[in-house]
Amino acid sequence: MSVLIELKNVGVEFGGQTILQEINLRLQPGKITAIIGSSGSGLSVLLKTAAGLTSVCCGEVLYDNRPLDSFTETEKRQLQTRTGFMFQDAALWANMNIFANLDLPLQTKFPDLNAEQRKQRIEAALQQYGFSVDTKKRPVEISQGQKKFVSFLRAVIPEPEALFLDEPVAWMDKPWAEKISNELVALRARGTILVLASTQKEPAIDLADHLVVLHHGKILAQGEFKDIALSPDPKVQSLLDGETVD
Repeated sequence: MSVLIELKNVGVEFGGQTILQEINLRLQPGKITAIIGSSGSGLSVLLKTAAGLTSVCCGEVLYDNRPLDSFTETEKRQLQTRTGFMFQDAALWANMNIFANLDLPLQTKFPDLNAEQRKQRIEAALQQYGFSVDTKKRPVEISQGQKKFVSFLRAVIPEPEALFLDEPVAWMDKPWAEKISNELVALRARGTILVLASTQKEPAIDLADHLVVLHHGKILAQGEFKDIALSPDPKVQSLLDGETVD
């Protein structure tokens, strides 16, 4: 069973500055939730907050109907084995080669797997996606688009119950973007919670079951994709078109 995630009246502050306020959002298994907004609107912070990677100043982030702030450190670590996160800047470990970057989350989530079994999983994923990068290379030796795809693989190989993707196809060629979109469809069919954030109306956005429009740290609109796409609000339409709105 997939984890249940809900944000209730959530606010986030950094250095006395309000980043998010009054966020109410329910993330459902087997659904793709797309969050869009201008750069600086709090997209990445909202994604990290929902993933339990950022603390809140008010409100609650609930996992399985339990507030995250009630979790022990051990429980928080266990929870992170149930989720995957694809970072906007890839966030690969610079001192590890590509293989080690992919292997690390498998070690954490599947401690009973031996090195050979983990290697087989990684090789199977690379073959599945036709990704032929030399895994002995370090992140600095591959392109930004390749780094992003490694970040995607690192997030999906451990088979998370909830997957968070920050600007998932930025810097990617169209064929790789399509591979990610196809995988999102497959993961949705398996009941995974899928949440992506983007400043652009990329192809993956069109797959969304639930669309959230974020503006200056507040939700301007949310609902089924078809309803939000027809919104008469000019700000909503501008943000859907990838425009910057004051």
